[in-house]
Amino acid sequence: MLGFRAPSQSLGALDSTAAAELIGAAADIAVVIDGRGVIRDICVGGSDLVAHDLLQWVGTPWEETVAVDSAHKVREFLDEDLAARAPAQRQINQILPDGSNLLILYSVVALAQPGYRVAIGKDMSALERLQQKLVNVQHHMERDYLRMREFETRYRYLFRTAPEAIIIAVRDDLRIIEVNPAACSHCGLTERRMLSRRLPQCFSEPSRSALVSLVGRLENRGQPEEIEVALRSSNEMLVATLSAFNADNVGHVLIRLSAKPSDAEKTDVVSGLPDEHMQRLGLLVEQAPDALVVTDPDGRVLVANSAFLDIAQLVSTEAATGESLSRWLGYDTVDYQVIMSSLTEHGSIRLFNTRMRGEFGSFIDVEVSAVVMDTADGSCFGFSIRNISRRTQAANDDATASTGMARSEDQLTQLVGRVPLKELVRESTELIEQLCIEAALRMTGNNRASAAEVLGLSRQSLYVKLRRYDMDGESEG
Repeated sequence: MLGFRAPSQSLGALDSTAAAELIGAAADIAVVIDGRGVIRDICVGGSDLVAHDLLQWVGTPWEETVAVDSAHKVREFLDEDLAARAPAQRQINQILPDGSNLLILYSVVALAQPGYRVAIGKDMSALERLQQKLVNVQHHMERDYLRMREFETRYRYLFRTAPEAIIIAVRDDLRIIEVNPAACSHCGLTERRMLSRRLPQCFSEPSRSALVSLVGRLENRGQPEEIEVALRSSNEMLVATLSAFNADNVGHVLIRLSAKPSDAEKTDVVSGLPDEHMQRLGLLVEQAPDALVVTDPDGRVLVANSAFLDIAQLVSTEAATGESLSRWLGYDTVDYQVIMSSLTEHGSIRLFNTRMRGEFGSFIDVEVSAVVMDTADGSCFGFSIRNISRRTQAANDDATASTGMARSEDQLTQLVGRVPLKELVRESTELIEQLCIEAALRMTGNNRASAAEVLGLSRQSLYVKLRRYDMDGESEG
């Protein structure tokens, strides 16, 4: 510690009052201890400590007011020869009257009265909280770093093992920054030589200008664009699919190279399969036990199989063609809108539980899976609709057998959004009444008089409810 150069001259003769005010202004807490280590007086300056009644420590050994792990530090303070060395500083966990801990940095100074010392403390709780926040941030950073390492490892593995040739270039100067082994094989160059080139240098002269022009027209996160290009190394014609994206505020372009399909392959893409196989596939679709239907993007039916006609209670395909699928699918318009919006946004939907309405008013529970299909005539939606009424009925029967109630709590919550709130509240109220009546009967050993008293009902009211819920078969105890 660097003390005052001439305290007797600069500070003058300080009396006890001035010294107390000086210590109180400089310290968050100051404790006067006698030769036996007992607290004789306390001065509190820290705002966090003023709220605590620390005067009750007076007359208590200082060692008894600190945590167990700090007791030896208090003893070291009391045994220390302050005249022989500069006062040391020690961090002590002080136990406050409410039982909470407070970390205080103490320095002990000897007083003129023999054996008496004053421990001047500084509240370290703010620093402790700051250190804890720093430790937590470091832990979060380490977890994020490990997570990023895992992501990078997966990305590198997928990128390098992908059979499709992939090239990533900076959009401004078309400098190649990433390339996978498949792309190196197509271009006939090593990875090091590929990374030293610009993207147009990998393609023949006629393809370069068209490629550069297409890159300039790409929009970030827009639809990928395709172009036929010829490689410089072999003049092989390939189909390049270009997509633009940003990373670290820098525009990039991703190019995927695939072989140009032959005329026979193009025919297969349009038709899907040879005529013989197409006939078998058509027969499978028509005779499938699940309802299969294709609609346009607006949801109007284009084609449907026999299973769909059965569920919708239609006589022929012509009765469904051109009609909106919402006429039959969904508890209400909400379900149908959820299905269509999910298809538009994600391209597919799986195992969505809803209901089909027949032309003659019948309802069945169904499970819907759907996908967006791109064809030569544009996009269309394909739906697979499975009848799950037996499954749901079996689940309801199991619930009824085990609980004696028409619906369980889980089944009721699954109806939210599908059944009007008024009906849902009424059914929930009935469920709660049944649960309470069953609990009361169990508590009273099926004694209906006692059960009515437990429930706060008259015996007549209880009997009415028992008959209402078909629970009056119990014998009265």
